[in-house]
Amino acid sequence: MGRKKNQEAARAAIVEATLTAIHERGVGALRVRDVAELAGVSTGTVHYYFDDFGTLLREVHRLSGERFFTDRMTMVAGLTDARAKMCAMIRAGIPKSGDDPLVVALYQLHNHLNFRDEHSALLTALYEKQVALYLAILEVGVAQGHFTLTESALDIANNLVALEDAYGLHIITPNRAVPPTRAAALICSYARTATNCPEITAVTEVTE
Repeated sequence: MGRKKNQEAARAAIVEATLTAIHERGVGALRVRDVAELAGVSTGTVHYYFDDFGTLLREVHRLSGERFFTDRMTMVAGLTDARAKMCAMIRAGIPKSGDDPLVVALYQLHNHLNFRDEHSALLTALYEKQVALYLAILEVGVAQGHFTLTESALDIANNLVALEDAYGLHIITPNRAVPPTRAAALICSYARTATNCPEITAVTEVTE
């Protein structure tokens, strides 16, 4: 068990170092030597866990799936009121800052890989999972009588995820014209209009 924990710790350190290196140097300038130095391990250890670029790609997508799907699904499952679910879902979908390493890595991989087959499939899968989460919240809101939708639930769910992606890109790019709090507020504004529910805000908790 001790060996397994050590391996997991080493892998986690390498992943964190890789995300940091991508943030600092970019995907195109990513070097194993830099990752090893940041992680405090040998280059051989890095190669042991990430034998090719595809392995790194899958790990970034796995972490993105945990954060933007699994963790959010768990979070909203603990809330009863659809208005509270929607508010929490939107806030959790925005990068934490312009220096969010995971989001920076994900967007840089988009650009570097130019939507190659494997990357495209992983990206599509994550997008569809997030749409499904929003779709479920919208359906609960209608059933509870809180939401009156102005268009189909599927269209609204797709737009919400697309807005997250678009504002996320602005948050992590150098211009950073839209900070996280502003992005959340703007997405909530669309959600209010699309659901006819004034209680959806980025700063106010809904009391169940």
